[in-house]
Formats: sequence, structure tokens, C-alpha cells
Amino acid sequence: MAPRISNGGYMSLKMTTVYPTLFAASVPICGVVASFPPGGAALIPGSDLVRITTPTWRVTSRDDTTVDPQANTAHAHDVIPGSLMMLYDHVVWNGHQFNGHWSWIYVAHNDPSISGTHIWQWMAAQQRH
Repeated sequence: MAPRISNGGYMSLKMTTVYPTLFAASVPICGVVASFPPGGAALIPGSDLVRITTPTWRVTSRDDTTVDPQANTAHAHDVIPGSLMMLYDHVVWNGHQFNGHWSWIYVAHNDPSISGTHIWQWMAAQQRH
């Protein structure tokens, strides 16, 4: 079985560009592709993102003030072929609202789902050929 990447940030996507056939799935949480801090060269340019073939499901919250969700998660989703994305409005769990950068809470609780498939089941179903 191929390894899966479930950590967030920059490293998940960078690893899929450096090792394009190693991972079965990638789940960048609050992933960073734009310059950080803003104003410099992109950490992962669009020319690298468009070549990602690893199935990728991106998770973030619109109110993340640490990593701009539009410049990072939404942008990467638009560029990575076949990318999936969950863009929450806020991070709320058990009635408590958390900092917007805490989107990992949703992934840890297997909350993101698309068409009835939750993120952990999606990850388990991915295979590298």
C-alpha cells in the first residue's frame, strides 16, 4: 500500500511535486502555495501545481487569518487537476468556534465529505498504480 500524506501546510503539496508517484493521496490542511509572508515568489508555482497527479483533497476555513485561503487553498484547487476542496466558513465543533486556522479539527473528526464520501474513507480508497 502506498503511503498517504495527511499533514497540512506546504509540505504535503511539495512532496507530491518532488515524489509524484510515491503517495496515494494528499490532504493539505490550510495548505500554503503562495509566498509566506505575502509579497515574494510563490512557494509552489502554478507550473508545479498543474503537474500534480496525486489525488488531492484540500481543507481550510474562509476565516483563516494565518494562511489566506483564497491565495492558497482555492488557488491550488483551481490549478491542480481533479483536486477536491472543502472550504468551511468557520471552524465550529461541539458549539465552540475555533480560530480559522484550526481546520484540522474537521479532518481529525472525518467531517469533510463530498457526495457522501468522507475524507478518511476517500484517502483509504486511493491507490498508486
